[in-house]
Amino acid sequence: MKPYYEDTRAGIVIYHGDCREVLPQLEAASIDLVVADPIYGVSMPGVKHEGRPGDGARNFDFFANDTPSEAIALAKSIVKECDRLLKPHGSGYAWLSHRQFAELTIDLELRGWKTRFLVWSKSCPPPPPPGSGWPSAAELCLYWFRDGRRWTHDGIDYPRSNVLIHDAYRYGKPGKVNHPTQKPLGCMATPVVASSQPGDLVLDPSLGSGTTARVCKDLGRRCIGIELEERYCEIAANRLRQEVLF
Repeated sequence: MKPYYEDTRAGIVIYHGDCREVLPQLEAASIDLVVADPIYGVSMPGVKHEGRPGDGARNFDFFANDTPSEAIALAKSIVKECDRLLKPHGSGYAWLSHRQFAELTIDLELRGWKTRFLVWSKSCPPPPPPGSGWPSAAELCLYWFRDGRRWTHDGIDYPRSNVLIHDAYRYGKPGKVNHPTQKPLGCMATPVVASSQPGDLVLDPSLGSGTTARVCKDLGRRCIGIELEERYCEIAANRLRQEVLF
């Protein structure tokens, strides 16, 4: 496979392609940690929501083939392939919709994994999508692991909560790039710090705007990122060319 972007010094590689085709080409038991953020199945084709005067429109037509059934099938295939790729001490995190979360939790536990969850609480949530009634002020992250997992926190230095509080990126906010579902750096940094060590290899099979790779570079981890759309590969590569963000 030819990388779209590679920083050999930092150990960062981006592959442009469908992760379902790229993942089987990766070496078995080579990954220390998976941090994924696949499509949620929440796109609304052709839907834009007009905000207050001067605020412009919010586009809810995020991605192609982003139906609930397709998103669930994609997430399941990614996580199943990671069974082969993770080292014995390896574990994974995946940001998911509520529909995906339920099905993947069952799948993973049936295959012998233990599961927990994290929540991203948005300190300034966006308005609700049309017809939903409720703003999207929280998102779920599924954590899966086995005995012998890599865990960097001891009995004194440990997370005080599984709720991560970060502001959502909005257009015009510093650090916002042209990606509709960009996660805050902290949402990816917390799992990376908790479940990997410097020099470990982290996999993000749905790289998007490159947040996981950027976090890994700044924290001294290596990273393999896979992204389907070339425009987002380029955004991720440009972010990696910048100076340290943390």
